[in-house]
Amino acid sequence: MFLSLLFALTSSAASTPPCEDSGPWPCNEDGCPSPSVGCQQLKGDCQKTFSAIFTSPPDGLAGTPVWQACRKSCNKCEDPATAAHKDRCVSWRQTSGCQPTGKRQPHEDQSCTTKIKSGWSGYCECDAGVRAAESACEHPPFTCADKCAEQWAFLRKQREQRQDGAGGGAAAEEEFSADDAQSKLYKRGKQFYVMGNTELALRHFREALKLDPEHTATKREYKQAKKLAKLMEKIEAVLGKDVEGKGRQKQLEREEQYEEALTLLEEALEIGPPAVYRSSLYRDLCICSTKTRKKEEALKHCTKHESHDSGSMASKILLAEALLLNEQYEEAIAEYKKVLEMDEHSKEGREGLQQAEKLYKRSKEIDYYKLLNVSKSASGREIKRAYHKLAVEYHPDKNPDNREEAEIKFKAVAQAYEVLSDDDMRRKYDAGEDVTGNPGEGEQQGNPMQGHWMHHGGQHVHVHFR
Repeated sequence: MFLSLLFALTSSAASTPPCEDSGPWPCNEDGCPSPSVGCQQLKGDCQKTFSAIFTSPPDGLAGTPVWQACRKSCNKCEDPATAAHKDRCVSWRQTSGCQPTGKRQPHEDQSCTTKIKSGWSGYCECDAGVRAAESACEHPPFTCADKCAEQWAFLRKQREQRQDGAGGGAAAEEEFSADDAQSKLYKRGKQFYVMGNTELALRHFREALKLDPEHTATKREYKQAKKLAKLMEKIEAVLGKDVEGKGRQKQLEREEQYEEALTLLEEALEIGPPAVYRSSLYRDLCICSTKTRKKEEALKHCTKHESHDSGSMASKILLAEALLLNEQYEEAIAEYKKVLEMDEHSKEGREGLQQAEKLYKRSKEIDYYKLLNVSKSASGREIKRAYHKLAVEYHPDKNPDNREEAEIKFKAVAQAYEVLSDDDMRRKYDAGEDVTGNPGEGEQQGNPMQGHWMHHGGQHVHVHFR
């Protein structure tokens, strides 16, 4: 296909006059690389004028831009063949999943002049089956007309280089082949990187850098991909590490793992990786934030993961868990119902919905955490300290003028401490299960100012909240 395109370009240009460079020009100034300077030496200065380069510019060229005298080297040829290929765009082809290789969505295709915005994924289809601007969701706006013109300009340049190489001997052909191979290796490496295959991307970038160690784009992509690969390995090692021990000590070690992973995940996102990586990074951030009970962070990351993962069932379950952590029970119930609509046999969806409904019901009743004035992520030591403080404050002997009300509150905080200081009972309480041993009682609802019934030591205790 590539050879046929070059042949078509060569044939169409055969009847047109060649686009030539002027010069070379004599150069006797200090620092001149040779006695005369030609267009090939000036092709990096195409946008400058001769007066900006030469202390004594060639006659009649002082204020002339270099590209006007070096049209071929500066790629400014406007022969009929160039004009014929200037706009060879067919259409923008939309794909799904924020991947240019994703499933085609023909109903979302756009014209060549439509501005392709950030958030769209796909590619520009140009004439003769040529593709250009293969894009994930995050990219600067562009039009396919411009991108196809750039791609055809690139093909014309390749044709010119092949022609030059054919007339310049074996050395010129060898030089072109190396450049051509470098360009192909870079593009393939970039494609693998965008698709999420870091190993193959790095392999292609390394081979490309062997051919041109100073290629700016390849160096930049290689450095980013290498750093991301190392971070992903560390994240996998941290989250997959076995934790020894049991009970509270094991829980603390696991929480340290999640904290370490959070730092690595944030660092990976700061690199600005392709979209295919961001979905998994936000997923792990969502899980770690939820496990460490960071409410706001969990909801933020789980929401982003749900949007990056196209609202998949797994992402909705994670979002529902974050909503529960933030005590947004009605929203969590709605998410679990969406999960069951997607799969009515989902065990996670069914159990999650039951837990959300229990917690929603519990939210209308007494809250032991609020009673002790501690957060739901409070440690056992913090709960014990809060209980001792309130027990002293509400002890009947400390309240001789209001002994009966103080005794009620004293028993209430004692009941709250009894539940929250026991790991097993606390876990059941957090899951919305009944821990009083008397299901059905303690569910009296109404004006919270009227108080709640609860059990302590076999007694019915009515707690009044101010």
